[in-house]
Amino acid sequence: MPRKGSCLCGALTYEVDGDFEGVWMCHCSNCRKVSGGTGNTIVIVPRERFRWLSGEDHRVTYAVRPTYSITRCKTCGTPLPAEEDKDNVYLTAGTLDDPLDAGIKNHIFYGSRADWARDADGARYFVERSSGPEYAHGVDRKPT
Repeated sequence: MPRKGSCLCGALTYEVDGDFEGVWMCHCSNCRKVSGGTGNTIVIVPRERFRWLSGEDHRVTYAVRPTYSITRCKTCGTPLPAEEDKDNVYLTAGTLDDPLDAGIKNHIFYGSRADWARDADGARYFVERSSGPEYAHGVDRKPT
C-alpha cells in the first residue's frame, strides 16, 4: 500500500511504497536547530520505493555544514525528504500524511540530546489543546 506525504502548504507531494521497520530519531544539535525541537525523526526508504508526485521545483537545499544540509519547501519551509544518498531517501517522518504503523526504532546522538528532552514530574498529556480532555497516564491510554 503506498503512503503519501506532503509539505505544510501542499505544494510538494510524494508517495512511498512498502512497510517501514521504524523511525530514526536524531538528537544532535544540528537536527535540534533545523527542527526547532528535540531533533529530527526520519524514515529510511530505498530510493526505488520513493517518488515525487508534485512540486519538485519547490525544493531548496541549504548546505549548513560541509557534511550537513537540509532541504525545505521554498513556500512554507517544511523540512523535506533528503536525497543525498544514492541508495536511500531519508523521509522526514512528520511529512507523512498516512499512518506509519511503526514507532521509534533508533535514537542516534542520544548523548548530546537537550537536557529538557524529557518529561518533568507531573507532566500532563492532552488529546488536543490544554483546555480539552487529558490522557489518563500517558499517550498510550484513552482520554479520561
